[in-house]
Amino acid sequence: METRSLRLLCYGHDDLLLFTRKCILDEEFSVEICKGLASLGELLAEGAVHVVVLCHSVPEAECEEVIEMSRAAWPGVKILTLQEGELGDCGLHSDKTMECLAGPPALLRQIHALLGIRAAQHAAR
Repeated sequence: METRSLRLLCYGHDDLLLFTRKCILDEEFSVEICKGLASLGELLAEGAVHVVVLCHSVPEAECEEVIEMSRAAWPGVKILTLQEGELGDCGLHSDKTMECLAGPPALLRQIHALLGIRAAQHAAR
C-alpha cells in the first residue's frame, strides 16, 4: 500500500510541536493537525484515519476522550501516545507509547511498526 494514502492525525495543544510532527510525517503520509475535540469529530467524519498521534500536551482525561472518539469512528485506528516521563492511563489504552523526546527517526519507526510497514521499503528514500 502506498503510504501517502494513509491518513494520520496529530492531536495536541502545542502549535510548534504539531507543526514539526506534521512536517516530519508529511514526507510519507497524509497528515492533519487537530487541536480540540470539536474539530476531532469533524476530521474523523471526513474519512478513514489510520493512526492518531497524541501529543504529551494533552491532559489524561482529554486523551482518553480522543482515543474513545477515534476508535468509535474507526475501530481499526492505531493510537500512538507520546509521553514525557512516566506512563499515564492514556498510554495504557493506546496501541503504542513512546518518549516524546526520542526524535523524528523513532517517531517514524513507531508509526511504521504500528502500520506493519517494513523499514526496508523506506531505506531507499
